Amino acid sequence: MDKNIQTKLDKFLESFEHKKDVVAVLVCGSYITGHPNSHSDLDVHLILDERCDYRERGNRIVDGLLIEYFSNTKRQLLKYFEDDFKTIRPMSQTQFATGEIIFDKTGEARQLKDIAIKQLDEGFEKVDNTPFPLALYGVWDSLDDLQGLIEDNRADYDFIYYNKLNNLLGFIFWDRKIPYNTKTVLGHISNPITRQKYLLKEIKDNTLCDLVTKSITAPTREEKLEAYTTLANGLLEKYNFDISTFAFKSKEDI
Repeated sequence: MDKNIQTKLDKFLESFEHKKDVVAVLVCGSYITGHPNSHSDLDVHLILDERCDYRERGNRIVDGLLIEYFSNTKRQLLKYFEDDFKTIRPMSQTQFATGEIIFDKTGEARQLKDIAIKQLDEGFEKVDNTPFPLALYGVWDSLDDLQGLIEDNRADYDFIYYNKLNNLLGFIFWDRKIPYNTKTVLGHISNPITRQKYLLKEIKDNTLCDLVTKSITAPTREEKLEAYTTLANGLLEKYNFDISTFAFKSKEDI
């Protein structure tokens, strides 16, 4: 870590009001993985003594550096790992796998780092990603909405389109058991630096990569929607979704 950043981190840790509860510290983010910019902050995981029964997330500015901190016990972090793994959005694992341990009184930071690396290495093949029927209906309904909105030349079309695209891509990546992050999806496809920084594997499906890229960057609304339509219909066809026979019955919720 850069000495200037280390000095600011040390100042933050020394002034942290709950420092007596902290048994380990791990820092992560672009100051550790590389390529920080003028808007980058320093992400700091403060691992709390197991006797603590609280968690805290906050920010401090130390000599012009924004420090975002996350205070959790090991058991709480393991729950985050579990939840992120099930949703195939392993941000917490990536932070620990790529992070730098500053100190580790109990060895818990090292244990968490090893668990994170192991989970990322094993991948997500065992994750149950059977789609919920209403989620498939949502894919059809969103596509139908967009087709109507573009015909009406709605002023808010682009806003609605990108919100629905984010949901669709998240579903498709989850279905393919590929980690999804809105901020990295295009870099995942096209940029080896992004893949290295976030420990992402190259996507070998060129057709998927081309369609995702087109749905985000095509120069016209019509071209974007064409790619979106192909992506949505591919998902619906995979699960034999038919709007004419769709029905979903469940117990009332009262």
